[in-house]
Amino acid sequence: MKVNYQERIEATVTELKIIIQRQRTITNRQKVQALYLLKSGSSQSITEVAERLGVHRITVQRWLKQYSNGGLSELLKLRHSTGRPRVIPQEVIAGLSTKIGEETCEFKSYKEIVSWVEENYQVSVKYQTLHKQLHYRMKAKLKVPKCLSNKKDELAEREFKKD
Repeated sequence: MKVNYQERIEATVTELKIIIQRQRTITNRQKVQALYLLKSGSSQSITEVAERLGVHRITVQRWLKQYSNGGLSELLKLRHSTGRPRVIPQEVIAGLSTKIGEETCEFKSYKEIVSWVEENYQVSVKYQTLHKQLHYRMKAKLKVPKCLSNKKDELAEREFKKD
């Protein structure tokens, strides 16, 4: 069954031209261009529109379905993918930042921090993941005192500090 897209598309050809010029993203411009090609009659089928725009036929069909369901506003809505969730929950990161920010921070190694996270938050986090979070993202450094030599002369140190 052949569908008459010129009747289904409510906007006029001149309106569609103006909307095409206002679009900032390429995908939105292609979506409106598909409507323009069908409304103006320069393309008769979805396959022809898809070939002209360089997209797949199913993509054009999906765009037309979005347009028929919600109009131009639904068609031009930007959708962001959520991506993979972080391994370390936000509450753990907040707890770590407060714990490391304290002056009486008792952590001497990242392994101690891994065990502390497992004890307090019941979240198993790999050493490497926790190190990346603390060192690179939070820019935190473990404050470990330097080892003191047994042979060090305290009298010589005091004289050195006076000078």
